[in-house]
Amino acid sequence: MAELNAKEFLEVVKKSGLVDESKLKTALAELSKIAAGQPVKTPQLADHLIASGLITAWHREKLEAGKYKGYWLAQYKLLGHLGSGGMSSVYLAEHALSGHRRAIKVLPKHRVSDKSYLDRFYLEGRAAAALNHPHIVRIYDLANVDDTHFMVMEYVEGIDLQQLVKQQGPLAYDRALNYSQQAAEGLEHAHGRNLVHRDIKPANLLLNKEGVIKILDLGLALMRDDQESLTLLYNETVMGTADYLSPEQAVNSHAVDHRADFYSLGGTLYFLLAGHPPFPKGTIAQRIAMHQTQSPQPLAVERPDCPAAIQQLIDQLMSKKPEQRFATAKDLIRALKRLRFGMQTANPTPSSVPAVFDVAKSPDAPAVQEAQRVSNPGLAGPVVKANASMPVVQSSAAAGPSAEVAWQNQVVTVGKTGLQDLAKSVTSESVGLSGAGAGSARRKRKQKSYTVLYVLIAVMFFVLLGILIAVLTWMT
Repeated sequence: MAELNAKEFLEVVKKSGLVDESKLKTALAELSKIAAGQPVKTPQLADHLIASGLITAWHREKLEAGKYKGYWLAQYKLLGHLGSGGMSSVYLAEHALSGHRRAIKVLPKHRVSDKSYLDRFYLEGRAAAALNHPHIVRIYDLANVDDTHFMVMEYVEGIDLQQLVKQQGPLAYDRALNYSQQAAEGLEHAHGRNLVHRDIKPANLLLNKEGVIKILDLGLALMRDDQESLTLLYNETVMGTADYLSPEQAVNSHAVDHRADFYSLGGTLYFLLAGHPPFPKGTIAQRIAMHQTQSPQPLAVERPDCPAAIQQLIDQLMSKKPEQRFATAKDLIRALKRLRFGMQTANPTPSSVPAVFDVAKSPDAPAVQEAQRVSNPGLAGPVVKANASMPVVQSSAAAGPSAEVAWQNQVVTVGKTGLQDLAKSVTSESVGLSGAGAGSARRKRKQKSYTVLYVLIAVMFFVLLGILIAVLTWMT
């Protein structure tokens, strides 16, 4: 098609309904002043409309091609195309009245020709729309315009973890664990309402500007309290992404339970720390087979400083048998909190040192409160005795600069240097060391004596002052 001249382009803009007439007149008057009597060409006109915030670059491309339809869905003005997949296309949109920005997922036309499929889409969409959690992308509405059926979702301004790692490389340990914990908290909410995601992966975890993770694509999740689902009805036996697909999900997606999400989250955590999926090579079929028969290469091969406890966590999440994974999201969240707490303890900053002995700050405060602190002359520092459900912190004079952190019945070994730094920041009385406790008691008694003396001096001063005032009054 021949390039439109400025007049023709302006006619297409008007027919599209994208721009309010009064705002368009104002923009054209401003452009006329800028042109100062010179003829305006199409690129200059389009640039000015974009700079004025009246159209987007996506609009421009289509308008220049003479297209004036397809920019509206009900009361939503489409601003751009965010992405496409096998199940849908997603657009950025703006509400005509409120101005709120939303992401709109549009089902492909070939999917909506069957009424039973549409009924199922709305049923499962309504179930997902009932979810309201800070770590899940909200679904606000389900609607259609003629044969275009769509889902209105929360628009998250940020970046998905796939792109984040692509741009920045593998993440720091606590950062990756933090993002995984937030995702697990979102899954706990969904699982509690009988929804299984089935496609947890880095690209479906969005990071907003406030550092909050939000789970995307719960609109077509599996409803566990129902015998049928979209995948079952339409013979879509395998649903998910090959790089993060659980072994049982590769066999039959509709038969999985919530533990399939844990496997995928384990693969996602591996990606965040390694910079690539657990099995980065091979065809799709080969990678699916590897998930069923092999274990990923240990993270320590690429990151020698990787704590053994992180590897153990990933191994448990990615166990081939679902019963060997965590039973619930709550159990997973608890393990992640303990692991992060243990790592912060093993690598203290000035602000985090007191937290080692601050029971109230432990992620498992009730269990930690049962701990009995004791003295052990054979160690270079404190030992905390605990029950089997809480992390144990112990130090060893033979320990090197590295730290090994574990949860449940396992031990966190703190390096000698780090322990000496900890010892300086904690009073001997708080850890029950012999000898030093007596000195602390003497200091307290001495301070108490000084306090009593100061009080007596103050009383005597005010008594003498009162007598002096009385004598002066009597003399006058």
